[in-house]
Order: sequence, then structure tokens, then C-alpha cells
Amino acid sequence: MSYLRMLPLRASSLLLASVLFGASLPVVSGCGAEPTDEEIGEDEGELGSSPKSAGLAPGSLEEEGVLLLVNDRSVTVDLLRARTKVTAAVAKSIVAYRTDAAGAPRWFGTIDQIDALPSTGKVTFQRLIADAKQSGYVEASGFDAPTQARLAYPDNLGRPPTSADITVEAGFDGKSPSEVGTIVRGRLTNTVDSSNERFVTQTIADTHKAFTVAVGNMFAQGSPHVRFASALGAESLTMLGTMSALKPTILVAVKDGRTTYYARGASGTYEAIETPRYPIIMRARIQLGTETKPQGVRLFYPAWSAKVLTGPTTTIYEGGDT
Repeated sequence: MSYLRMLPLRASSLLLASVLFGASLPVVSGCGAEPTDEEIGEDEGELGSSPKSAGLAPGSLEEEGVLLLVNDRSVTVDLLRARTKVTAAVAKSIVAYRTDAAGAPRWFGTIDQIDALPSTGKVTFQRLIADAKQSGYVEASGFDAPTQARLAYPDNLGRPPTSADITVEAGFDGKSPSEVGTIVRGRLTNTVDSSNERFVTQTIADTHKAFTVAVGNMFAQGSPHVRFASALGAESLTMLGTMSALKPTILVAVKDGRTTYYARGASGTYEAIETPRYPIIMRARIQLGTETKPQGVRLFYPAWSAKVLTGPTTTIYEGGDT
């Protein structure tokens, strides 16, 4: 088994260029009770996209982080009090909200829902924001060097390896696919019917691989993907990982206040697409690197929802009559 570890060197970038951009990940189709892209697309992606302000700027990273914190079911009353120093009444109200009157799981969807709880106020939100930042619920500013990814491929292939040959052992934040799967699954804000659990687990794993390869291509100096991204002249670039088998990764470019989305087409090149509706389960801000700025990346895992997963899905037949 051979390994590729991302290095901030031209030689390693050229090696990745020859390995990664040659082929897209295969989409496996077949019989099974799995939701379609259209069904999942009916549900919004990231949680809390347009809440009213409750002392937090709407759409801010801090707002996103506070929602992730209060929805984290591993954060108990005692842990919430110990970490955030909010009052016992507030901590109990937050945890109690996660279960409705019928005993079903429930999630905060807006900051206003937290603000409506008894005894919450400015100090409560200041403490929640502070803990959200300290505990990693708020995406940090800046970039990390793109050196933590670790990819393996078989020896003696007799040809350059493609993405189908690659096994991702660690992504660009150093986390293993198993660790990422746990984080992403924990940030789903609706229940999942038991018949859909395998689909969710497999799709997260497939997306993480496609996402890691796609991010790696952005640092493969001389590759078609780098040339394309550089030619966009964008002020910011972000790679998204989705719950779509057809478009598992989407490149987002912002230039002059305009946001444009790109996905890999049948030819393997990026093509402009309409604003996607797929749930976004991971994202990476990308700095391509120039003479004055080094290459950089910053990964984050947002909250997401796909309510089609809450009940049994219809059986889908593809590629045959069986």
C-alpha cells in the first residue's frame, strides 16, 4: 500500500494532480429503499439560514455555532452549566426543549426559540457564544496548511491511480472517515427511520471521500481544477459536500458580491449550476495560494436536515426492471 500525504510543495501537488483529477467517483445504483436527490432536495440544507436576530447577527457563524451547541444531545444539563455558566433554569430549559410533549426528539431551528425560553437574555447568549467558540461549534477564522490529509492506494497498479483506487484515511482536518461520520450524523436535525440508516451512513462516507479528493484537487498545482478555479478570479472559494449521489461536491465562488455554484459534469470539468437545494453536510473554505498568500483550507460540519429520511422511503429501481 502506498500513501499520499498533502505537502505544501510543488512536487507533491503535481503528484496529486496526476492521481486525483483523472476520474470522478463512481455512483453505485441499484434496487433499494433509498430517497432520491429530488426528495432530499425538498428539504433545506443548513439549519437556521434566516432566523430573526436575538442578539446575534442573522446568518453569522456565531448564530450557527450557538444552534449547534444547544442541539448537541451529548451536552447535558450538568455539562451545559459547567461549560457555559448559564443558570440551572436556562440549562434545564434548553435540554428539555430537545424533547416535545409527546416524547419525540426536537431541535432548535432559530435563535428566537432559545430567546423564548424562560430566563434567557443578553448574558445567556454571551455565554453560549463564548462556549460555542471555545468548543469548536463556530467555524474558526483563517486557514490551516493543507497538509493533514492522508490518502492510500494499492501498489503495483501498472497505471496512475484514480479516485476509485484511493482510500481516504484522514481528511484535510486530520479526522478519519469514522470521526467525520459521527460528527455529521450527530448534526442531523431530524429523526431517521431505521430503513434509512444504512443509506445515511454510506452517503456520508461516500461524500467524505469525494469531498476530500475534490479539496485535494484545489491544491494539485497545474491540474485542470486549479486552472479553472484560478481563472474565476473569485474573492472566496468554498467546496461543499452534499447528501446527493449525483452532485456530492459543489464549488462555490463569490466575486463582486455574486455567488456562483459549479459541479462536475459528465466530462469531469466544472459547470455552472443553479443554486443547489441538497443538504450540505461539510464545507471547506479554500485559499489557492499566490506569491503573497500560502495555500490554505478550513473545514467545518454544519447542521443539516432531510425530513424525507424520517419515514420509510419508497423502493427505487434503476437500470432494470427487477
